Amino acid sequence: MHPVDTIKTQVQASTLSLFEIISMVPQIGARGLYKGSIPAILGQLSGHALRTGIFEASKLVLLHGSPTKLPEIQVNSILSLCSTILGTVTRIPSEVLKQRLQAGLYDSLGEALVGTWRQDGLGGFFRGTGATLCREVPFYVAGMGLYDESKKAVQRLIQRELEPWEAVVVGAIAGGLAGVTTTPFDVIKTRMMTTQGQSVSTAVVALSILRQEGPLALYKGAVPRFFWIAPLGAINLAGYELARKALDSLSGKQMSQKKATGSE
Repeated sequence: MHPVDTIKTQVQASTLSLFEIISMVPQIGARGLYKGSIPAILGQLSGHALRTGIFEASKLVLLHGSPTKLPEIQVNSILSLCSTILGTVTRIPSEVLKQRLQAGLYDSLGEALVGTWRQDGLGGFFRGTGATLCREVPFYVAGMGLYDESKKAVQRLIQRELEPWEAVVVGAIAGGLAGVTTTPFDVIKTRMMTTQGQSVSTAVVALSILRQEGPLALYKGAVPRFFWIAPLGAINLAGYELARKALDSLSGKQMSQKKATGSE
């Protein structure tokens, strides 16, 4: 899905419309559409691994080790908040490099590393951290809550457990909608990360966009963001849950087999 993200980034970083950027795809070419894929992969691996690990470990402690029984949606929301903050901060440098490559500011990862260091220093690799957190925290907290509640609502409607493919569809829609609602902060983040030289605050960038381009500019790239985020929602929310259930089921079967073997 990286080419879709590249198109989204180019729409948000410029004054061009989605249709104008799409018309330029033949000139951008396959190589241009996959610019920034290396830092994107590295950032996702580190950030999501840390976020998921912290979330699951803390959830076990809170659900089974807490003296008071907490509602699961409350546990999910609190842990999504904490784990998302830590996971996001670790991948900000990769995100900065990815965005600058996608926007066409640099031609290679090495050039982006050297150029960012020379022009912006160490702080340049963490530019847009505030805007990114304002995007990521509501996205994961809202996305997790929306997925859980949507899944329960559909199960009540059809009066049965969801099939795996149905859970994946619900996860995709929940993730896509959460992505669209957080688009304004995604636009601000893109503008901050693709601006070289003196750093400006989140509020200044937001006001500048509102004054010069109007409120709708804060939703630039919402359509490609939906289609980019929907598969992520399916994998992150539904796919992960289904994989975990399969592992728990396998573990339970292995334990049963061991007990049966021991009793024999």
